[in-house]
Order: sequence, then structure tokens, then C-alpha cells
Amino acid sequence: MDFVSTGNEEARSWSIAYTVLVGVILLAVLPFTFLSLAKNHYGRDPARGFVPWLKAAFLLFCLTLCLLFVALVLATCAAHDIGIGIEGLRAAYHMSYLSELFQTLSAAAVMVTLLELGPGMHRAIQGVSSGFDKALKYFAWFLAFVVAALAIAFYGLFIDLAVNYSNGPGVIDRFGQGPETVITINKLIAATAIILWVASLIITSLSVYTWLQRKTSPLKTASTLYLVASLLNLLSSTWFFAYAVHWLLDPTESMGRYVAVLTVVLGWWTRGILLIIVYFIAVRSGTRGGVWSDTGHHHSLRDSDGYTNGTDYRQSYSGY
Repeated sequence: MDFVSTGNEEARSWSIAYTVLVGVILLAVLPFTFLSLAKNHYGRDPARGFVPWLKAAFLLFCLTLCLLFVALVLATCAAHDIGIGIEGLRAAYHMSYLSELFQTLSAAAVMVTLLELGPGMHRAIQGVSSGFDKALKYFAWFLAFVVAALAIAFYGLFIDLAVNYSNGPGVIDRFGQGPETVITINKLIAATAIILWVASLIITSLSVYTWLQRKTSPLKTASTLYLVASLLNLLSSTWFFAYAVHWLLDPTESMGRYVAVLTVVLGWWTRGILLIIVYFIAVRSGTRGGVWSDTGHHHSLRDSDGYTNGTDYRQSYSGY
């Protein structure tokens, strides 16, 4: 994300606005990150393969927001002539490069989480995984590897740009390889956005199918939440896709200050909300329609009064 270290009063106001917006989503997501680490258990359950990826997505997303928030605060201080020095401003730009890296990695982790959640629901009801489920899992891992490789590549180019083709923080040497490096960085970032957008279309299709198949099952609530999370992911990835096509791949197109605010709201707020939604899916116990391998077994044993063979199954089930 671009931020303002100099400029007129309007530019400074925009800088403050999206600094506050980033801080708001950070405060909203941070508690759920700790809760996810503490309460979401994998238990080596094949139906819960999405849980480690969910934890990774939370951590990477929080790290992204923390880095970006600090960078924005430093840049805002510089814009208002609050002395942070040239080194502080250089640190702000480096944090922004890191935030772009971790933002992409968090998006990849979200992608794998959602691609594994659908097959996990199938496993929870049927008790077995199909060949398609396994193929989808490996496909998700492969896409995540590709996105991560591209992210590491553009981060390396960011560092190369700052060290070798910069006349100062945020100032590119126009007479060297700087402009070509910027174009390459933009293409790599755009490539990750396109891959993640295509994956979001697959995820949305999978979530619709899962919802239709599970809407009368014990996983009705979980499948509905999965559908909502997938739609939010589609909105987020569509924004980054549009941003990539409209601005990153077309360097002649000017970008208004409002774009940064839209990126926070449409790109990152939606991701934070979908992570919270998936947290509530992951934290549900087996008897409450959670995604566990024996969820279907528990509900098949229970009669309409909650009793089976004289045993009360309404007690809490931790799933591990």
C-alpha cells in the first residue's frame, strides 16, 4: 500500500484516515488470533486439515497489519514534521515491503484454509475422503507454493530497488534500472492477485456446492458460514485483482488517494471478517455441528430427545 510521508493537507488527511482504518481491523482481529491459537485444535483429525492453515492465516494477517500500522504511523509523523529522521522513514518503507510480502502469504493461507474446509465437511459427514478431496488439497498446496514463491521474489526485488536504485526513501532513480524493477515488481504482485482471484472463484463454487449438500445435515450452520466466508474472500480477491489489472499493470493510470482506503475496506476488512467467521466454524464441537470426523456419527446416534440407549449425548464434546 502506498502511504504519504510528504504532501499537502489533503494527502495528510488521507494518510491519517487509512492509518486509523488499519488500526481498527488490527484491534478486531488480534483477539481472535490468540483465541484461534488457544482454542482451535487440530487433533490430527483428517476433517480438520484446515485448522493449521487458519492459524497461519491469522498470524500472517496480524503480522501484516502490525507492520503496516507502524509504517503508516511513522510516515504520518514524517508528513506532519514530527521528527523521526531519515532512518525512521527508511524503516517505514521497509515495513511496507514486508507487509506486502506477509499480506500475500496470508492470502495464500486463507486460500488453502477455504479449499480444505469444504472437503473437511465431506469427511465429517461421510467419514471418508474422496479422491477429489485429496486432489483438491494437493492443488491448494501447489497454488500456495507458487504464490509464496512469487511473493518472495517481489520482496527481494523491493529490497534490491531500495538498496541499488533509490535516491532516498521512496525516491526511485529514473535513469538506472529502477523503473524496470518497479514494473517487474508490479507484474509479480499482479500475478499473485490473479492466481488468488481464480482460486477464489473455485472456492466460491465449492462453498455453494457444499452448502447445497449440507443444508439439511448437522453441518448446516457451518456450511452457511463457509459460504459467507467464501463470498467475502471473493470480494477481497476481486478487489486485489481489479487493483492489479487497473493500476499495477497499467503504470500510466493515476491512482487517487481513495484507493488506499478502498484497499483497507474491501481487501483487508473483508479478510479479517472471513477469518473470524472461519474461527467460529473451527471452534464448534462435534455435537454442535463442528467439523470433526465423527460429527455425522454423533448425530446419527442421537434421537429427537437427545438420548440414545439411555445415554445423554447433550454433554459437551471437545473433539480431542
